[in-house]
Amino acid sequence: MELLDWLFIILLSLAIFAIIFMFISIAAWVTNQQKLNKVSAMKPSKKQRRAWLRYCVDLMDKVSKNRNNVIFAVIFSIVFAGGSYYIRYYQSTSLTATDSENVVQGYFIVQELEKQLKELSTTSNEKKAQSTIYDLSSRLVSYGSNVPEPRLGKDEKLVLKQLYTRMKQLGINLAGLSIKQLKNKEVNSGYLNDIKRTQAAQEQVFNHFKVDKSALQQD
Repeated sequence: MELLDWLFIILLSLAIFAIIFMFISIAAWVTNQQKLNKVSAMKPSKKQRRAWLRYCVDLMDKVSKNRNNVIFAVIFSIVFAGGSYYIRYYQSTSLTATDSENVVQGYFIVQELEKQLKELSTTSNEKKAQSTIYDLSSRLVSYGSNVPEPRLGKDEKLVLKQLYTRMKQLGINLAGLSIKQLKNKEVNSGYLNDIKRTQAAQEQVFNHFKVDKSALQQD
Protein backbone atom coordinates (compact mmCIF):
# COMPACT_ATOMS: atom_id res chain seq x y z
CA MET A 1 0.00 0.00 0.00
CA GLU A 2 1.34 3.41 -1.00
CA LEU A 3 1.98 6.31 1.37
CA LEU A 4 -0.98 8.24 -0.04
CA ASP A 5 -3.27 5.27 0.64
CA TRP A 6 -2.20 5.20 4.28
CA LEU A 7 -2.59 8.97 4.53
CA PHE A 8 -6.08 8.75 3.02
CA ILE A 9 -7.12 6.07 5.52
CA ILE A 10 -5.66 8.02 8.47
CA LEU A 11 -7.33 11.30 7.48
CA LEU A 12 -10.67 9.62 6.77
CA SER A 13 -10.52 7.81 10.13
CA LEU A 14 -9.73 11.07 11.93
CA ALA A 15 -12.62 12.76 10.13
CA ILE A 16 -14.99 10.00 11.29
CA PHE A 17 -13.72 10.24 14.86
CA ALA A 18 -14.13 14.02 14.77
CA ILE A 19 -17.73 13.67 13.55
CA ILE A 20 -18.52 11.11 16.26
CA PHE A 21 -16.95 13.39 18.87
CA MET A 22 -18.98 16.31 17.48
CA PHE A 23 -22.28 14.45 17.95
CA ILE A 24 -21.28 13.37 21.47
CA SER A 25 -20.40 16.99 22.29
CA ILE A 26 -23.69 18.23 20.82
CA ALA A 27 -25.61 15.74 22.96
CA ALA A 28 -23.69 16.83 26.06
CA TRP A 29 -24.18 20.51 25.14
CA VAL A 30 -27.95 20.10 24.77
CA THR A 31 -28.20 18.08 27.98
CA ASN A 32 -26.18 20.54 30.06
CA GLN A 33 -27.97 23.53 28.52
CA GLN A 34 -31.32 22.01 29.48
CA LYS A 35 -30.05 21.44 33.02
CA LEU A 36 -28.79 25.02 33.17
CA ASN A 37 -32.13 26.39 31.96
CA LYS A 38 -33.98 24.33 34.52
CA VAL A 39 -31.67 25.27 37.38
CA SER A 40 -31.63 28.96 36.39
CA ALA A 41 -35.40 29.07 36.65
CA MET A 42 -35.27 27.88 40.26
CA LYS A 43 -35.50 30.28 43.18
CA PRO A 44 -33.26 28.83 45.89
CA SER A 45 -33.48 29.80 49.52
CA LYS A 46 -30.75 31.89 51.12
CA LYS A 47 -29.13 28.77 52.59
CA GLN A 48 -29.08 27.03 49.23
CA ARG A 49 -28.10 30.09 47.16
CA ARG A 50 -24.31 29.61 47.43
CA ALA A 51 -24.51 25.95 46.39
CA TRP A 52 -26.99 26.89 43.67
CA LEU A 53 -24.60 29.54 42.27
CA ARG A 54 -21.70 27.07 42.27
CA TYR A 55 -23.84 24.54 40.45
CA CYS A 56 -24.94 27.15 37.88
CA VAL A 57 -21.35 28.26 37.26
CA ASP A 58 -20.30 24.61 36.88
CA LEU A 59 -23.07 24.01 34.35
CA MET A 60 -22.15 27.19 32.43
CA ASP A 61 -18.53 26.00 32.25
CA LYS A 62 -19.68 22.63 30.94
CA VAL A 63 -21.95 24.26 28.35
CA SER A 64 -19.10 26.53 27.23
CA LYS A 65 -16.72 23.57 27.03
CA ASN A 66 -19.26 21.50 25.09
CA ARG A 67 -19.83 24.38 22.65
CA ASN A 68 -16.08 24.79 22.09
CA ASN A 69 -15.72 21.03 21.57
CA VAL A 70 -18.42 21.14 18.89
CA ILE A 71 -16.72 24.05 17.13
CA PHE A 72 -13.32 22.34 17.15
CA ALA A 73 -14.84 19.02 16.09
CA VAL A 74 -16.56 20.70 13.12
CA ILE A 75 -13.33 22.43 12.08
CA PHE A 76 -11.21 19.28 12.36
CA SER A 77 -13.79 17.08 10.63
CA ILE A 78 -13.87 19.51 7.70
CA VAL A 79 -10.06 19.66 7.54
CA PHE A 80 -9.60 15.89 7.78
CA ALA A 81 -12.45 15.10 5.38
CA GLY A 82 -11.19 17.74 2.95
CA GLY A 83 -7.68 16.29 3.12
CA SER A 84 -8.88 12.74 2.46
CA TYR A 85 -11.07 13.95 -0.42
CA TYR A 86 -8.15 15.82 -1.98
CA ILE A 87 -5.91 12.74 -1.75
CA ARG A 88 -8.54 10.57 -3.44
CA TYR A 89 -9.08 13.25 -6.09
CA TYR A 90 -5.32 13.49 -6.67
CA GLN A 91 -5.08 9.72 -7.03
CA SER A 92 -7.96 9.66 -9.52
CA THR A 93 -6.38 12.33 -11.75
CA SER A 94 -2.64 11.58 -11.48
CA LEU A 95 -0.41 8.91 -12.95
CA THR A 96 0.89 6.29 -10.55
CA ALA A 97 4.58 5.38 -10.53
CA THR A 98 3.81 2.28 -12.65
CA ASP A 99 1.72 4.13 -15.21
CA SER A 100 4.33 6.93 -15.36
CA GLU A 101 7.03 4.40 -16.15
CA ASN A 102 4.88 2.76 -18.84
CA VAL A 103 4.14 6.11 -20.48
CA VAL A 104 7.71 7.43 -20.32
CA GLN A 105 9.34 4.21 -21.49
CA GLY A 106 6.77 3.91 -24.26
CA TYR A 107 7.60 7.45 -25.34
CA PHE A 108 11.29 6.69 -25.79
CA ILE A 109 10.67 3.31 -27.43
CA VAL A 110 8.29 4.81 -30.01
CA GLN A 111 10.80 7.56 -30.76
CA GLU A 112 13.55 4.99 -31.30
CA LEU A 113 11.31 2.80 -33.45
CA GLU A 114 10.52 5.79 -35.65
CA LYS A 115 14.23 6.47 -36.02
CA GLN A 116 14.97 2.84 -36.89
CA LEU A 117 12.24 2.68 -39.54
CA LYS A 118 13.39 5.91 -41.16
CA GLU A 119 16.98 4.67 -41.32
CA LEU A 120 16.16 1.21 -42.72
CA SER A 121 16.66 2.27 -46.33
CA THR A 122 20.26 3.25 -45.63
CA THR A 123 21.24 0.63 -43.04
CA SER A 124 24.27 -1.55 -43.78
CA ASN A 125 23.55 -4.08 -41.03
CA GLU A 126 20.09 -5.50 -41.57
CA LYS A 127 20.56 -8.25 -38.98
CA LYS A 128 21.31 -5.72 -36.25
CA ALA A 129 18.42 -3.51 -37.35
CA GLN A 130 16.05 -6.51 -37.26
CA SER A 131 17.21 -7.40 -33.74
CA THR A 132 16.84 -3.81 -32.52
CA ILE A 133 13.34 -3.41 -33.95
CA TYR A 134 12.24 -6.77 -32.53
CA ASP A 135 13.63 -5.90 -29.09
CA LEU A 136 11.98 -2.46 -29.08
CA SER A 137 8.69 -3.91 -30.32
CA SER A 138 8.70 -6.60 -27.62
CA ARG A 139 9.31 -4.00 -24.94
CA LEU A 140 6.51 -1.86 -26.35
CA VAL A 141 4.13 -4.83 -26.15
CA SER A 142 5.21 -5.37 -22.54
CA TYR A 143 4.52 -1.77 -21.50
CA GLY A 144 1.33 -1.62 -23.57
CA SER A 145 -0.06 -4.80 -21.98
CA ASN A 146 -0.58 -3.04 -18.65
CA VAL A 147 -3.98 -1.78 -17.53
CA PRO A 148 -4.60 1.68 -16.06
CA GLU A 149 -4.70 2.07 -12.28
CA PRO A 150 -8.28 1.20 -11.11
CA ARG A 151 -8.45 4.31 -8.89
CA LEU A 152 -8.15 6.63 -11.88
CA GLY A 153 -11.22 8.52 -13.05
CA LYS A 154 -13.24 7.44 -16.08
CA ASP A 155 -11.66 9.96 -18.47
CA GLU A 156 -8.16 9.25 -17.16
CA LYS A 157 -8.62 5.50 -17.64
CA LEU A 158 -9.95 6.01 -21.17
CA VAL A 159 -7.11 8.21 -22.43
CA LEU A 160 -4.50 5.91 -20.86
CA LYS A 161 -6.15 2.74 -22.16
CA GLN A 162 -6.20 4.15 -25.69
CA LEU A 163 -2.45 4.73 -25.50
CA TYR A 164 -1.74 1.27 -24.09
CA THR A 165 -3.83 -0.33 -26.83
CA ARG A 166 -1.94 1.54 -29.57
CA MET A 167 1.43 0.75 -28.00
CA LYS A 168 0.63 -2.94 -27.73
CA GLN A 169 -0.80 -3.24 -31.25
CA LEU A 170 2.10 -1.35 -32.79
CA GLY A 171 4.60 -3.56 -30.98
CA ILE A 172 2.86 -6.79 -31.99
CA ASN A 173 2.64 -5.76 -35.64
CA LEU A 174 6.26 -4.62 -35.93
CA ALA A 175 7.65 -7.66 -34.10
CA GLY A 176 6.06 -9.97 -36.67
CA LEU A 177 7.64 -8.37 -39.74
CA SER A 178 10.99 -9.03 -41.38
CA ILE A 179 13.44 -6.35 -42.47
CA LYS A 180 12.62 -7.11 -46.08
CA GLN A 181 8.95 -6.35 -45.41
CA LEU A 182 9.75 -3.22 -43.41
CA LYS A 183 12.04 -1.90 -46.12
CA ASN A 184 9.12 -1.96 -48.54
CA LYS A 185 8.26 1.69 -49.06
CA GLU A 186 4.50 1.31 -48.62
CA VAL A 187 4.80 -0.92 -45.57
CA ASN A 188 7.41 1.36 -44.01
CA SER A 189 5.26 4.42 -44.66
CA GLY A 190 2.22 2.68 -43.18
CA TYR A 191 4.01 1.88 -39.94
CA LEU A 192 5.44 5.36 -39.70
CA ASN A 193 1.84 6.57 -39.85
CA ASP A 194 0.93 4.09 -37.09
CA ILE A 195 3.76 5.55 -35.04
CA LYS A 196 2.38 9.04 -35.62
CA ARG A 197 -1.02 7.90 -34.33
CA THR A 198 0.64 6.35 -31.28
CA GLN A 199 2.53 9.59 -30.68
CA ALA A 200 -0.76 11.49 -30.94
CA ALA A 201 -2.17 9.21 -28.21
CA GLN A 202 0.96 9.94 -26.16
CA GLU A 203 0.35 13.67 -26.59
CA GLN A 204 -3.19 13.23 -25.29
CA VAL A 205 -1.85 11.51 -22.18
CA PHE A 206 0.83 14.19 -21.66
CA ASN A 207 -1.75 16.96 -21.98
CA HIS A 208 -4.39 15.26 -19.83
CA PHE A 209 -2.00 14.44 -16.98
CA LYS A 210 0.05 17.62 -17.48
CA VAL A 211 3.32 15.74 -18.10
CA ASP A 212 6.26 18.03 -18.90
CA LYS A 213 7.28 16.65 -22.28
CA SER A 214 10.21 19.07 -22.55
CA ALA A 215 11.78 17.46 -19.48
CA LEU A 216 11.60 14.06 -21.21
CA GLN A 217 13.23 15.45 -24.33
CA GLN A 218 16.06 16.89 -22.24
CA ASP A 219 16.66 13.48 -20.71
